[in-house]
Order: sequence, then C-alpha cells, then structure tokens
Amino acid sequence: MRETLLIIKREFRERVASKSFVVGTLLFPLLMISLLLLPRLIGRGGSEWNLALVSDAPAGVSEAFERLLTAPPKESDEQANRYRLELVEGGVEAARTRLTERVRSKEIDGYVALPADVLEAGTIVFRARKGGSFEVLRELRAAATGAVQSERLKRSGIAPSAVAALVAPVTIDEARLTDQGEQRGGALSTFLTAYMIAFLIYIMTTLYGVAVLRSVLEEKTNRIAEVLMSTIRASHLMAGKIIGVGSAAVVQVLIWVAITAAVVTFSPMIGGGLTLPEPLLQALNVAPATGALLFVYFVLGFFLYASVFAIVGAAVTSEQEAQSVQFLALIPMIAPMLFLQSILNAPLGGLAMTLGLIPFTSPVTMPMRMASTAIPALEIVVSLALLAAGIFVVAWIAGKVYRVGILSTGKRPSLGELVRWVRAA
Repeated sequence: MRETLLIIKREFRERVASKSFVVGTLLFPLLMISLLLLPRLIGRGGSEWNLALVSDAPAGVSEAFERLLTAPPKESDEQANRYRLELVEGGVEAARTRLTERVRSKEIDGYVALPADVLEAGTIVFRARKGGSFEVLRELRAAATGAVQSERLKRSGIAPSAVAALVAPVTIDEARLTDQGEQRGGALSTFLTAYMIAFLIYIMTTLYGVAVLRSVLEEKTNRIAEVLMSTIRASHLMAGKIIGVGSAAVVQVLIWVAITAAVVTFSPMIGGGLTLPEPLLQALNVAPATGALLFVYFVLGFFLYASVFAIVGAAVTSEQEAQSVQFLALIPMIAPMLFLQSILNAPLGGLAMTLGLIPFTSPVTMPMRMASTAIPALEIVVSLALLAAGIFVVAWIAGKVYRVGILSTGKRPSLGELVRWVRAA
C-alpha cells in the first residue's frame, strides 16, 4: 500500500507542478467564457444599407414596404441592420440599368425592385454590390411579405388586424417540477446541460487518459518498469498511476467548477454585454445533489477509461501503435453522444436505461438523463455499482497485461494473446 501511495504522489506532482497544468487550468475557462461573451460584446455585425427602391407594384405596396423596412429597431437590438431607402421614379425596367451603374460606382449599396405582378407572383428583386447576409435577406423578405399580405387582405375586404388576431401563435410557459419547486428552462437549456457534461467528460478523459497511456508506454519502452516491478506489484503500480493522474484531473475540474460558479453568480449582477445568455445560465444552474452525482459519474468514468488506456499502453509497443488504437477505446464513450436526441426525448426509455447501466456508456448517458428528468434512486445506485465494479475489473486486467507486456517486445499482441497474458499473469 505504501508503494502505491508513492506512485500516486509521483504521478500527481508530476502533472500538477507542470506549467501546462497551471496554464490549462486558468486559460480553458477564460477562453470558454470569452467565446460566449465575445459575440454579445461585438454584436452580430449590423450595418447601414443605402438602398434604392423602384416599384411597379399596385399603390400602397411600396409605401408599406418602406415603412416596415425602415422602422426603428428595438432598443434591445442595438446591432440591428438599418436601412435608408431612396425612391426612384420611372418604372423597374427603365431604371434597372441606371441603378446597376450606381451600385457598381458605389453610389448606393444596392436596389430593390417591386414588380407589377408582386401580389400574384410573390417575388421581389434585390441586387447589391456586397452579398446580403441571411439576416438582411430575412428582413427584406419580412418587409415585402408584410406589405404584400396587407394589400392582398385589403383587396379581399378583410382587416389585417383581424387576421393577425386569428393567426397569433400560441406560446408555452414551460417549467420542470423538481423537489425544489418549479425550475425554469426549456429544451435548449436541457440540451446545453447534457452537451456540456458529455463534452467535459470526453475532453478530460481524452487528455488525462492519454497521459496514463503515455506514462505506461514510456516506462515500458525505457525499461523503467522492469526496475519498478522488482519492488512493487504490477497491479499496485497501475492503480497508483491511474489514481495519481486521475487526482490531477479531479483537481483541475474542481477549479473549473469554482470558476464557473463564480461566473454564474456574478454574471447577472454585472449586466450588459457581460451577462451570459439566459439558456446557458439555466443550464449551469444545477441543484447541489445533482451536481454531486454528476461529479461522481465524471470521476468514476474517468478512472474506468484511464484503466482502459492503461491496457492500451501496456499492450502496444510504440507511440504510432498507440495512436491507431486509442480511438477505438473511446468508441463506447462516443456512442451515447450519437443517441443524444433519443436519450433527451425518452430519458426513461429502454435505450437510455440500457446505456445508463452499461459501465462503458453510463458516465456519459446518466448525466444526460439526469439533465432531462428525475431518475429513480435504485437505478442510479445500480448504475454506480456496476461502474465501480467495471473499474475494478478493468484495472485488474490492466495490471495483468502490464505485468506480461513489459517483457514483451516486437509486434503488437492480438486479442487472443492478450487473453493468454491475463490468464498467465
């Protein structure tokens, strides 16, 4: 046991004391927060559009189009596009050549033409020197649609206000019922919660799991393991490596959680462009009990896949072989992400329940399910028990493979040879 503790301390200090650990711990949350806030600070690139408007449409259409397009934007939308229209006389066909030259000479940004048959065909013409963005096209389409529909309704004798009242959409006041009461947040916040948890588990497992793999492979190829094996059992050595590297990962995640909690707490107080989007704030607002369970699944999931990576490191003979095999070890973890929509739509269904009990998929599946609905306590206990048992079995196999693998050189062993290694060790 003392030897295992020494290995744990060595692996932990080797990673925590490195500059990359400090930089990554501080830089990663700052980078993520910056990516979330940057679009809000810069805005979506709204600009001024100087357009010419020529119309052969029936009376009233061009006036309504101009009124709708040039209406002042909402006060909350400071970065909205703004339009200045210049009315051009003479008809569409007579003015198109002249307007095209004005656009090419950069006198105007573009022009809009309302054909005579716009009420029947429902098509307008837009030409510009610079391509219109999706937002510009949407705003032009909305203004033209409003103007044309208003004229169509007027001709049919129906008041536009009556139609607007009849077709007004129905909104949904949605909230989840939890032990703490009603919890606001819709499908978007639920998706963000599940996605962030799955992303964090995947990233941390990949980074630190590969660190376990390389540590095992390095000691194996440099023959350091042969010296260590003379004083410590292979299973204890592997346990020390897995726990030591895992402890560094846990410390880093705890620091990230503390930074995230601080951001969520103080973001609404700051206000303005520094406030995180509401769906994201709802996604990060996790109950303490649920957060503790999510953290347990992260820790156990990491130790399970770190053990898997330890097996890979003990079995391969070079860095090139490790790179070709390590992705295969991550496939079970990626599988739940492929069924993300199905799991969120039916978190208590058969597929979600099955993936939540399998040790190799439960670290990602169960957090997704808990983000969607309340999971029965018995099912969580069984899932955690199977996950803990899976860690013990995989770590035990890793020690067996490591014990024989340090004496093996040459080609990578086949699956049958690995089985014989486990039996022989």
